[in-house]
Order: sequence, then structure tokens, then C-alpha cells
Amino acid sequence: MTKFKPFTTTLIGSLPRTKELLLLKESSNNSSKYEKAYKEKLLEETRRVVELQKECGIDVIVSGELNRDNYMSYVAEVVDGIKLLNMEEVMSLTNNTDNFSKSLEEMDAADDTMNSPICFSKLDTKKRLNNFEFGILKELVDGDIKCTLPSPYLLTRSMWLKEVTGKVYDGRRELGEDVVELLCNEIRELVESGAKIIQIDEPILSEVVFTNEKADNSFY
Repeated sequence: MTKFKPFTTTLIGSLPRTKELLLLKESSNNSSKYEKAYKEKLLEETRRVVELQKECGIDVIVSGELNRDNYMSYVAEVVDGIKLLNMEEVMSLTNNTDNFSKSLEEMDAADDTMNSPICFSKLDTKKRLNNFEFGILKELVDGDIKCTLPSPYLLTRSMWLKEVTGKVYDGRRELGEDVVELLCNEIRELVESGAKIIQIDEPILSEVVFTNEKADNSFY
């Protein structure tokens, strides 16, 4: 087991992306001809993030998550059967629009700038989530590396939409079992690859206490 020195430092959260990187990401999503330019720019900006951490004396380096639109939705880019939908698209699929709209307002997410991964088919639980990001870090960092993952609760609640996910899974619990397996497999791979810290992001676990357990759909 790795022993860290007292007051070992690392970063929490993602770092800002430049407009150029954002535009290249959008272009590469629409056309494969931009993929090379996007990856080159991503590597350049990640290198800058790594060097900044080294200059500041950060002990355990992170990538800055520059390849992710947010800490959770990036899963839709690497796992087949998950689609990234904006709130308007999700609303068009659900029959429970009143409760869903209320949920969005309570979560301060009632606009089309927020995207959510929705599960449309059975998950490939052996799929690597952070392989690309971790590969870049391994090239740039000689010391300790930290990787981040969304929590199983948050990912399950986000991906469940009864009208579509309910066609392939009997319920949230069954979907959650596959999500847990997916994340456990990823954690094992990261540990074997040399990740020293794995951060599980869970900012809204309190919703377990306050959400109506009989609700069919909610934003989270």
C-alpha cells in the first residue's frame, strides 16, 4: 500500500478548457477529420495543466479532466448504449414531464446547457472509462497520479429513464448492479495500471434522504 507524506496535496475538480479546445471537441464530435487536431490540442493543454501542478508543488497529479464535458457525462462517449441528451431531448422521451420539470428546477438545472447520459441498452461492464485520459497522464507524469470517477449512485440515477431504460432493465436496481460492476472493473484496471488515488465524485448523496423513492424519473 502506498504511504503518502503528511499533508499530501492534490486537486479536486476539473480545470477550465480554452475556447479553441472546446471548438475542436465539438468539431471532432461532428467529423472524424478533426479528431487528430483535437487530440493534439488536448495533449498540449493537459501538458500545461500538469506543469502548472508541478510548479505549484502538487504531489499527486490529475489531468484536469479537459476531455470531459463534465465529471459524469463523459461516460456516454466511451460506453456503447449510453446517449448524451440535453434536457429538452430527455423531456420529449418522458411521460412524467411535470415531476421531471420540478426536479430540474430543484437541482438548478432547468436549461438546455446541461446534458445527461441516458442508458438505451445493456451496459458493457468491461469497457474502460479512463483509459484515454490515464494514458495521457502516464506519458506526462513520472510520479503519483490520481483519477476520478462518478459514483455508482449518481451515474445510475442519471442514466435511468423509465421510458427507454426500462425496456432493457427491470428497474434502477438492476441497472445499478451493472453500473457497480462497470466501476469496479475500472477501479481494478486503474490500480493495476498504477493509479495511486481514485476519487469517487458524489456531490448529491443527500438526495437519497429527500427524494420520493416511488418517483419514476428525476434529473439525478
